[in-house]
Amino acid sequence: MKKSITYLVLLTAFFGLLAGCSSARKLKQENTIVKNEVQKNDSIKNTVINQAIDDKLITPIVQSKTGNAVFDSLVNAKVDEILSKLNTSKNSGDNSYKLIYDRLTKQLEFYAKIAQTKNENTAVKNEKAKTIIQVKKIPVVVEKPLSKLEKFFIGLGILAVVYIGFKVIGFIRKKTSVWG
Repeated sequence: MKKSITYLVLLTAFFGLLAGCSSARKLKQENTIVKNEVQKNDSIKNTVINQAIDDKLITPIVQSKTGNAVFDSLVNAKVDEILSKLNTSKNSGDNSYKLIYDRLTKQLEFYAKIAQTKNENTAVKNEKAKTIIQVKKIPVVVEKPLSKLEKFFIGLGILAVVYIGFKVIGFIRKKTSVWG
């Protein structure tokens, strides 16, 4: 009877020791990662190069000839005065223009220089979009405080280990004793 109570106490202490050692639980958390990938294939590059333009336009200005010399000289003088005010020129990089009125030759002259232009177009064919969804499980340690029952079982387990230790030492002494 005494041995069965001892075994019962030892068995209870053993289970208490097992329950007490598993106080921290690991839970798993799921994280979802979404990746979008776009694959581009078969690109076509089209380059158009326009050559430079160097242009010149000369327009003769017709003189007034109405038969009235006084009227014609007044009209022609006023036209010369107005067209002389049109003289202008602009430069920007390789581009330029110039507009001048030549009184001696009675001509309106326009000079233009336009630099070379370059246009590039890229066309992409077979564009594929792919969405990848990954679910990863990341371990997260969640610690909870020990309950009173778990603390009791831990204490009981320690007492059981100490008791078994004394019993084993006593058994070894008994077997190795000379006076036995």
